[in-house]
Amino acid sequence: MDATDWDTRYRLAREAQAGQAGRLWSAVPAQIVQDTVSPFTPGRALDLATGDGRNAIWLAGHGWTVTAVDFSVEAIGEAVKHAAAAGVAVDWQVGDATTWDPAGETFDLVTVMYLHLPESALRVVLARAAAWLSPGGHLVVLGHDRANLETGAPGPTNRDILYTPVLLRSSVDPANLGASRVVRCETIRRDLATDPEAPGDGGATFALDTLLVVEA
Repeated sequence: MDATDWDTRYRLAREAQAGQAGRLWSAVPAQIVQDTVSPFTPGRALDLATGDGRNAIWLAGHGWTVTAVDFSVEAIGEAVKHAAAAGVAVDWQVGDATTWDPAGETFDLVTVMYLHLPESALRVVLARAAAWLSPGGHLVVLGHDRANLETGAPGPTNRDILYTPVLLRSSVDPANLGASRVVRCETIRRDLATDPEAPGDGGATFALDTLLVVEA
């Protein structure tokens, strides 16, 4: 899906909510993201491919100074509304995760959540994101694992854009990223009853995601 497709999806969701700020996704980050990030000292954060802003808004509410980027104008519009309702400030920017550049800025945290791209494009995005980390900073990536196809859980059905630990780990090969190291890279199980990606997730009882954590 390109930016126009996502604009349409967010616009239709808003229209279905009679003009209110409806949600395609959960209002908060996945629990594993909250658990992973909570021990970090808040600083400057970048939420790349932010969608309607759930991760950026949560980070801002926990003391982070956040820049959030998405190529969908409609998604950013929804994110602005959600942030206002939450009483937090975020630097919202419209930009494509595959080409956006921070113009020399670095971050104490970069999050990339459920960004599913062809392998070659994803590798470039993750390598660039890891290179934007300040010393001691962290890159946290989460997305649907290829094994999720076997669970019946919601998510993309194209194997070519799904994650595996091998794919994510090799995308941030320390040999190419200086002092960065992989802290964690594995397939995790997410309970859809307590930790859905989107409102109304049902059918399957769990989903399988891939988590990557890199420290600079």
